Amino acid sequence: MPVIEIVTELDCPAPTPVRFAAPTGGASGDWVLRHEGSGARHPAQPDGDGVVAMLPKLTPGKHRFQLEQGSAGGRVSLKEESPTEIGIHLPEGHFTTYRFAAETARPYFYPVHGPGGKRVTRDYPMQDIEAEKAAKDQDHPHHRSFWTAYDETNGVNNWAETAGKHGWTRHVRFEAREQGPAFAGFTAFSNWLTPDQAKPFVDERRRIRVYNAGPAHRLLDYDVQLIATYEDVEYGDTKEGGILAWRVFYLMKEAHGGRMENSDGLVGEKLCWGKRASWLDYSGMAQDELQGVAMMDHPGNLNHPCRWHTRAYGLVGANPFATNAFEPQAPKTPFHQKKGTTLNFRYRVMIHRGNAHQAHVDAAYHAWVQPPRVVIT
Repeated sequence: MPVIEIVTELDCPAPTPVRFAAPTGGASGDWVLRHEGSGARHPAQPDGDGVVAMLPKLTPGKHRFQLEQGSAGGRVSLKEESPTEIGIHLPEGHFTTYRFAAETARPYFYPVHGPGGKRVTRDYPMQDIEAEKAAKDQDHPHHRSFWTAYDETNGVNNWAETAGKHGWTRHVRFEAREQGPAFAGFTAFSNWLTPDQAKPFVDERRRIRVYNAGPAHRLLDYDVQLIATYEDVEYGDTKEGGILAWRVFYLMKEAHGGRMENSDGLVGEKLCWGKRASWLDYSGMAQDELQGVAMMDHPGNLNHPCRWHTRAYGLVGANPFATNAFEPQAPKTPFHQKKGTTLNFRYRVMIHRGNAHQAHVDAAYHAWVQPPRVVIT
């Protein structure tokens, strides 16, 4: 079996996935990376012509592992919970469920569990929870936990859920499903439709991959393609949108003592709202434990770093299109996409214990965009 040398220029403070070429003859079944020093085993699995392995926390330097067939224990799996619900389960338990029923305005993930099974997204409008009602946290019924949407797309409001007036995102099919010891996920293809649901105007391909990052973290990659299949597309200069959108658990929101912080060290809605940043972290009490959700914008994304539509009442939206909506003195700058082209967006989400500083979110972001180098010997 080959020796895998991992060369890290930066500190990797949390478990990190890394991809490298499959060994000669291909890869199949379960694999592990065994650390040559400690003997610790870390999950790996085939991924096309390569292998994806989960690295432990690493300091800068060279680290040697053996790639071997076998099991490190535990798997990430998909479970069909109903004809319109796909659950994603970690070794520690249920992580989230993708919900795509036709009567829902657009697909979304709910609930989302952080470390220890703590809720990190709001229950409303999926459930009527008395504590949320008492906290006056039943506003904006279109803020469904974790989702993708955008207003003013060719004049269609595919963000809100105003009866008879909003657009729809209709699930069409799953193009891929994958599961194993290192990760699980799927690729879903959907149409963005006019309010009468008669005409598609954008196609969407969404890939989620959830990693086996251990009990202290939840780690996922969230890639979205917006495809101008039918016509030129204009994305309006509006704050109302998030290609990655999140509504945190009601006790986590800033209005209840939570904390939002971005990659420039700015803290709070007044300083973070509408500002460009490579990442934004929202932390607070996830039930009875301090946890945070770090949302990261990849440097390859359009208009990186994106602006963040982030609110004290618990909303976060990664908005790559708006300028004037956040800076009224700037000219309106809608984005125009030519027919036949594709916009690609990549995000990483890390759910962690503590706040952004305690979880070393900035180091985790840089470990994502400047990943460890792999040398196979």
